[in-house]
Parts: sequence; C-alpha cells; structure tokens
Amino acid sequence: MMYYAPLLLTAEAALLVLGVALLTWRWRHPPAFLLLLSGLAVLFVGGTLVLYPNSSPPMPAHWTPAFPTFFAAIALPIGASVGSARVWLPTKWRWITAAVAVASLVTLACANIHFYFHKYYANPESLRNKRYKAAQRLYEVQTVQSRYMSSLGSAYRVVVVGKAPYPYDTEITRYVVQGQDYIVAYDPQTQPPLASVAGKGVAFVLFPGNEHFMNTIRERYPSGRAGRCAIQWDGMSSIRTW
Repeated sequence: MMYYAPLLLTAEAALLVLGVALLTWRWRHPPAFLLLLSGLAVLFVGGTLVLYPNSSPPMPAHWTPAFPTFFAAIALPIGASVGSARVWLPTKWRWITAAVAVASLVTLACANIHFYFHKYYANPESLRNKRYKAAQRLYEVQTVQSRYMSSLGSAYRVVVVGKAPYPYDTEITRYVVQGQDYIVAYDPQTQPPLASVAGKGVAFVLFPGNEHFMNTIRERYPSGRAGRCAIQWDGMSSIRTW
C-alpha cells in the first residue's frame, strides 16, 4: 500500500532539477510551456486542492499523472547534451558523447533494478500514522502467508487453525500457486480430523492467539513437523505451522 523510498535516485533527481531549470529558461517555447503547465497543474491541483477524508496536503499519491512530465524533464538534459555535442564537437569525436550517454543510462537502469529488487524493504514500523501502519502490517502478513503457501505447491491442503486475525487474500495467492485447497478449522478440538486425500499433503497454519491448538494438531497428526513462517513485530509471536 505504501512505497518506502524516494521516487528517484540521486542522479535522476539532479537531472530532474536541471531539466526543470531548462524548461523554465525556455518557457516561451510551446513544448516547454505545456510541460511546465501540465506538471505544475497536477502537483498543485491533485496534490494540494483535491482532498478526501483523513488526508492532508500535499498528497504525493496524487502526483502520478505528472510522472510523464518528470521523465520528460529528466530526459531533457541528456538530449540537450547529446544535441550540443553534435554541434560543437568535431565529427570524429561525436560518438564519444553518444557512448557516454548510453553507458550512463545503462548504469542508471542497473542501479534502479539493484535498488528495487535487492535494497528496497517495506518497513511498516517506519510509518507514523497508526491506521496506515496497521494496514501495512496486514499486507505484510498476507504476503508472508501467500509465499509460504506457494512454497508448499498445489499438492498440499492448507488449514488455518482457529480464528485468523488477518483475512485470506485469494487474489494475491492465486498469482503464486494454483489449485491449492484452503480450509478453515475454527476449533480442531471439536471438529473431526480431516479425511486423507490421495496425493495431497496437509499444512496447518496457526496465527498468534491460536497456539493452544498446537497440542491437538500434534496428537492427531504426529508425523508432521513444526515450523514458523513470519517475523516478529512488537512482541507478536510468529505464525506457527505444522
């Protein structure tokens, strides 16, 4: 639900500032004027004037329609430098400018990929709004549960024991695993054991507060093994599995 990082890397932010400066310098040129108008209008109207309950300006989430303007402003200094090199440099040296520009763009692309897939982490504890923090924790637990279920594969039936404090998100899980049975056992002490299904294993998931059902699960299914599939937040026990 949240994005826990700056929109741009440092080099990209510097290019954005330089691009906006170039657009402002050439604001009488129609394309530059239209880019400035569309970008500033989105930032002012969508990020400041448009409100909804429990919101306060500025709202960066409403800046997304201005992203094309941001990207155009970032590309402007690069294009201007390559175009200037074609005019001022001798013909035999022009390829150097193009090679430097291509190498720089490839480096930026690799830096973005490395940051998002290796360094980026959604930490709900960094949020100040309690409602947003609770909602993000919900998404984190749903993601952990879906990843655990996907690691089992379609040859398992997943049983949530007791009342789960987090709703099961079928939309997330269907992207990572197909054909997996999902069962809720509110009280395994009074409910009969699950009937075995040929070719299907069983995995039990116990959320915090339902640990007292673990002994019953162990007695009825002694061949299983205990595990955990979640981290610990504010003293909350990890999600237990069997």
